[in-house]
Amino acid sequence: MRVERYTSVDKFLTDHREFLLQHEAENNLPLGLSMRIQNGWMPANAPFFAAIRDQQGTVGVAVMTSPHALTISSLRDASLANQAAEALANYLVSQNITPSGVFSATATTTAFCAAWQAKTGRRPLLSMHERVYTLTEVIPPTPVAGSLKQATIADVEWLAEWLAAFHAEAVPNEPAWDSRAVAERQIATGSAWYWEVDGKPVSSLASSRPTINGICIGAVSTPPQFRGRGYASNAVAALSQHLLDQGFRFCMLFTDLSNPTSNKIYQAVGFRPLCDIDQYRFED
Repeated sequence: MRVERYTSVDKFLTDHREFLLQHEAENNLPLGLSMRIQNGWMPANAPFFAAIRDQQGTVGVAVMTSPHALTISSLRDASLANQAAEALANYLVSQNITPSGVFSATATTTAFCAAWQAKTGRRPLLSMHERVYTLTEVIPPTPVAGSLKQATIADVEWLAEWLAAFHAEAVPNEPAWDSRAVAERQIATGSAWYWEVDGKPVSSLASSRPTINGICIGAVSTPPQFRGRGYASNAVAALSQHLLDQGFRFCMLFTDLSNPTSNKIYQAVGFRPLCDIDQYRFED
């Protein structure tokens, strides 16, 4: 088993897009990130693209936008997880590439963490146990006052504050982000949305990383004083319906399995569990 690195995202997607599309929703992060970069977005550091191959072809692919974790796709055969992890870890060590963590299906992250610790001595610590959900048909929630709005540059100040609060509460172990820059990018790309009541935002969310047939919904944030009123449920349902109406075949999202409230809310509006994903960070 060997690892082949790509310096061109175009070549990477030419060679592996069909492989990723075989399990499009499971692979929404490596596929969506690669497509975003192909469309002109550049992360802070040069992205990493690689394929793990054996004599039969592609076993899996890996994508990394440092300082974020190394993302490994679903594998051609889950029984190859140990071999694939060993090959990838060997390659990264040989190239002096040090991921901050790893993000993939449970069996794959387990195998990679074991290989990485054995080779580098860096300890894996679980950041989050997540579940990927997909939606193809919206189940309307109990209606509440308000409506879905698309954020504009006039909303950048409060949206940046809410994104900072979301990061601190929901993903504190992920690398810090510039919340204003994130808000500006979401607004510029038309992916920032919110639920408005009486002219005021009460819940925010975003669409992100469109693939060929699907698109993610994330960063769902409701300030404490507005929680428990159905705003997030109605916002997620309304945005999901809007995206389906735009031609996407399905919507996707990640949930933190330690948060039963959000998992219940998303299932109530039509999201169905697809697979589990683990995210680890590495410490010396």
